[in-house]
Amino acid sequence: MLFFLHPNWFSKESLYHFIQSQSSHFLLVYVILSLVRGIFLLPSTPFVLAGILLFPSQSFLVFFISITGIVITATYLYFASLFLEFDKLFGKNHSKKSDKIIEKLNQHGFWIVLGWAFFPLVPTDLICYIAGSIKMNFTKYILAIFLGEAILIGTYVYFGKSIWGLV
Repeated sequence: MLFFLHPNWFSKESLYHFIQSQSSHFLLVYVILSLVRGIFLLPSTPFVLAGILLFPSQSFLVFFISITGIVITATYLYFASLFLEFDKLFGKNHSKKSDKIIEKLNQHGFWIVLGWAFFPLVPTDLICYIAGSIKMNFTKYILAIFLGEAILIGTYVYFGKSIWGLV
């Protein structure tokens, strides 16, 4: 309704000036949302892209906030899977398949998690639950998540600015 009553409020310039005048509030909200979005299993990509739009001159800050939120979420999901006993999903009905999955993750877990975290079309949360439920080495797991997601977010931040026409 406001859009129809005051269309000039929604022009590119008006929105830009509003965001600039409220940037500290937007930054605080952005940090909070980036840190808690994983609890609700929301993907990180829209948040990274929103950060690029809201803070185009602070690419490193967007990267840092995003990767911090992802690592915190990955840690939470890893330990939540242990607490919620998701290992029972790999139960008796699928024991041969489960054994193969567990064996492959134990042998090549770092690379599987890294590739999964880097690939943007699959939910990273799923591999977090799987890694936690099979009790994958946490250090290897979190390092793989960090590296895979850092490459992906870095790509989003670097190319996102040019896609949005911010450079």
